[in-house]
Amino acid sequence: FEWRKVKYFLIYVLSFSIGTWTNIKVLQDANVETVIVFRSCTPLAVCIFDHFIYRRAVPSARSCAALLLITAGAVAYIACDREFRAKGVRAYFWASVWWAVLVFQLTYGKFLVTGIPLRSLWTPVLYTNSLSILPTLLVGVASGEFTRARLEAIELSPVGGSWLLLSCLVGIGISWSGFWCQSLITATAYTVVGVTNKMLTVTVNVLIWDKHASPYGIASLLLCLIGGSLYQQAPLRDALSEEERVGLRESSLESSRNRAASKLLRQSSGDSSYGAAPASDEEDV
Repeated sequence: FEWRKVKYFLIYVLSFSIGTWTNIKVLQDANVETVIVFRSCTPLAVCIFDHFIYRRAVPSARSCAALLLITAGAVAYIACDREFRAKGVRAYFWASVWWAVLVFQLTYGKFLVTGIPLRSLWTPVLYTNSLSILPTLLVGVASGEFTRARLEAIELSPVGGSWLLLSCLVGIGISWSGFWCQSLITATAYTVVGVTNKMLTVTVNVLIWDKHASPYGIASLLLCLIGGSLYQQAPLRDALSEEERVGLRESSLESSRNRAASKLLRQSSGDSSYGAAPASDEEDV
């Protein structure tokens, strides 16, 4: 462990822990679809930070339309959400806090894999999982996971232990693939990928739980996910497209040819003038 790197990952782990705690609070007052809709709105904020921090261009017309679809779906869902009608804005307090923390986490995560020299992508996996042990224990204590009643009710069979070990391995794989994905695409594109992956969560929630949204709410959620699938990654502001680079090269070559032709023309004109002077002298003689 190197402190010059650990201090950056401590910030990420702290934000992740706060996000976990606020997510628990959200699910106590709202349904899973509420969480997903707020998650679907994160690209709207992350694209702004992408533009000013990571020097990305303004989203294209298609991407802007996709973000507007996400916003429209979120607004439509909130309008029909029974939790909002029953509890008003209070039902969305923790969701708003969680959303703000998530926006920071997704934006800052891009810096961890592009702004810090890393030996490999296993470095952020090691740092984040190791540094998360203590905050995770604190979250467990605060949420009552370590009460005597709960600890006495635990029965860890060999099969259960195997599934627990498998879940840990899958979690490590998810961590690595997440950092790998963040290193390849923009923070906004990575956020949109996370949004589109929520379709399976919605399907499972509708099938096995009773606290899910109405058909109108599900349609609003689908609108959010369609918008997420239409989003296109913005290029760097100072980067040129392939067509622009080809055009620039052709223009440069054409300018070089014109300069060479002009130089030859001037040389030819100079030679002609030099050759004409002796003839004039001969005529005078």
